[in-house]
Amino acid sequence: MYFFVASFIYRFICLSISLSGCRGVPALLLCLFLVPSLGPSLGPGLVPHVLAQSVAPSEKYLATAVRTSEKITIDGRLDETAWQTATSVSGFTQKDPDDGLPATEFTEVWFLYDDEFLYVSAYCHDRSPGGIVLNELQRDFNLQVQDYFAILIDTFDDDRNGYFFTASPLGNQRDTQFFQEGRDNNLNWDGVWHSAGHFVEDGYTMEMAIPFRTLRFKRLREQIWGLQLSRRIRRRNEVGFWAPIPRAVTATRGISLAGELRGIQDVEPGRNFQAKPYLLGGANHFASRGEGVKGDLDAGVDFKYGITSGLSLDLTLNTDFSQVEADTEQVNLTRFPLFFEEKREFFLENAGIFRFGALQSSEALLFHSRTIGLDNGRPVPILGGARLTGRAGDYYLGFLNMQTRSHLDAPATNFTATTVRRNILGRSDVGVMFLNRQSGQPDDRNRTFGADTNLILLGTDLRLSGALARTETPGLDGSDTLGKVEMNYNKDIFELTSSYVDIGENFNPELGFVSRAGREIFRNQVEFRPRLRSGTRVGRFVRDFVFNTFSNYVRFPGAGPETKYMLSQFFVRFQDGGILGTHYETNFERLTEPFEVSRGVILPVADYTFNENKLWYFSDQSKAVSGNIEYLWADFYSGKRTEITLTARFRPNYHLSTSLFYEHNDIDLPEGAFTTDLVGLRFDYSFNTRMFLNSFLQYNSESDTFLSNIRFRFIHRPLSDIYLVYNDLRDRLSGRNDWSFAVKYTRLIQF
Repeated sequence: MYFFVASFIYRFICLSISLSGCRGVPALLLCLFLVPSLGPSLGPGLVPHVLAQSVAPSEKYLATAVRTSEKITIDGRLDETAWQTATSVSGFTQKDPDDGLPATEFTEVWFLYDDEFLYVSAYCHDRSPGGIVLNELQRDFNLQVQDYFAILIDTFDDDRNGYFFTASPLGNQRDTQFFQEGRDNNLNWDGVWHSAGHFVEDGYTMEMAIPFRTLRFKRLREQIWGLQLSRRIRRRNEVGFWAPIPRAVTATRGISLAGELRGIQDVEPGRNFQAKPYLLGGANHFASRGEGVKGDLDAGVDFKYGITSGLSLDLTLNTDFSQVEADTEQVNLTRFPLFFEEKREFFLENAGIFRFGALQSSEALLFHSRTIGLDNGRPVPILGGARLTGRAGDYYLGFLNMQTRSHLDAPATNFTATTVRRNILGRSDVGVMFLNRQSGQPDDRNRTFGADTNLILLGTDLRLSGALARTETPGLDGSDTLGKVEMNYNKDIFELTSSYVDIGENFNPELGFVSRAGREIFRNQVEFRPRLRSGTRVGRFVRDFVFNTFSNYVRFPGAGPETKYMLSQFFVRFQDGGILGTHYETNFERLTEPFEVSRGVILPVADYTFNENKLWYFSDQSKAVSGNIEYLWADFYSGKRTEITLTARFRPNYHLSTSLFYEHNDIDLPEGAFTTDLVGLRFDYSFNTRMFLNSFLQYNSESDTFLSNIRFRFIHRPLSDIYLVYNDLRDRLSGRNDWSFAVKYTRLIQF
């Protein structure tokens, strides 16, 4: 079976790569498939893939929660007598740096529960407590820069979906909702839970209280949940897990290898009825729209109701997103649109249910919620909407309907997204999707239909996915379909990815995102990543060597290529988290129409071949002073291009963090020379775990604009905030200045 699958994958990748003229890559692929049989010959310091076959079955990793009637105060101090009645679990195993070896520090974890909360406590022993790294106090902190303790819960025990709760020794939180083994990780999701840490002479202790009404789970007398525990020791850049997972597998993707949490009985997920009203006041001046200074006073409300233990209904009225952080400016030197992520709270929970196949944002997304309430980047007021998401048996259901108001030249419009997905064959799935955008204007509508499947084979190593979709747009007939197949084979020491997508010229998902319609796209990636043991001479400093080859071949159906792209890179990952790398890139671009790469600089129709070289170094982000530097020198179409990117970070303590970003492009073409500069300055100050001041200032010379975003946030109750937000956009080309100031109050009311 293994030989058949490997041979099929090998032939498929060789065929698609050969289209781009990369004749040497098939031989490399053959070598990589032989690597598992050459494990011991890699050398005394290199680590072959051994853990995945030796992981003990999940039954060995069993934790039990004990019911308590004692009040548990979440202060990080394990002084309640109830903790003495609980049974601890321990024995963490390293994933990094030395996968498969015991963690270097001892960790004990206990579980209690009552009718309302799951309580988790941890004693994170540390023989050098002065070495505990603390860098951020804010919510949703960066996992790479400090110590933390984390718990992953798979409440339906389906080896697919769940929650990831992380807390630092200071008690600040980061939470994630993940779907389909981490194919979609909703980092912007926020749940109601409580945490606190406390320093002791040999490490720190941690307490968490997770309300059952924050979670979705089956309404059964006895709960059996998938459970994973994790701890980072940042000074060693070490990550350990209670139930071991291979180093090539992320925590969420490895949820199928997790242990179990048992003992929870007679608890209810509750109807979880919530109301979150808001009050908004402020003023704005949009000179670019010909508007003068106007006052703003508004109110609205969001509702959430748990219809069943797995399905929740969200309603929103007079929706407002004034507190959302501004997008980071980008310099676009391509012919294709840029992609920006969703940041608005209402669209974030259960967003992974609306994911379609394994499609990448660089190719196509059937549904991208940023299309709702925005018109060419301008906010459009949302009257309200409804969303039904969750699980019913083996089915995952998603329904979203939003209505916008008419605004300037944008008519009132209704947006609908519907998806149904079913689990099949263990951890595989199949789904269908329907999308509709329709205004009151004649023939102003757009519909999208799609079906996809994701198959997981050979444990978690091999993933195959396929997708078919079609759109209906008045005035656009024929060539309105999309088809895609993708394969990913991932082992500790190497990874292979290959995909093919055919996007019709009139494929037009107006609720989604398409960068290059009317093309066939072949993508292939091969990565070889031997690891060194930290106890070897070189391994004391170097963690991984990574060799990576990526190819991209784009052609018009029935015609020659439009793009041929081949990237080969080599980089070294150091034990402290730093990276030193280099790459060489070859490009072919066929322009079928003139391309204005910058104002007044127009490239004529022609075929262009050009190469690129790059060096970069990223330092250890956990240090008080850190930074990145990247230097690129390259041919660029008919001329030359150099680019330098600098990032400097200064973090004197866990309250204050500042960073400066600078990107400079110098482009010299026969058609004209130009430069671009992108400058960003960020200042973040955390007064405590509930009060934050963030400011972000940007300048983009390409559009000659200054953008300022200043936000003050006070969390006066869990998921209840007071925001003060100031936005300022100065366009030097037109001399116009848009600004807005808002004060927003929200309060979560739970019943």
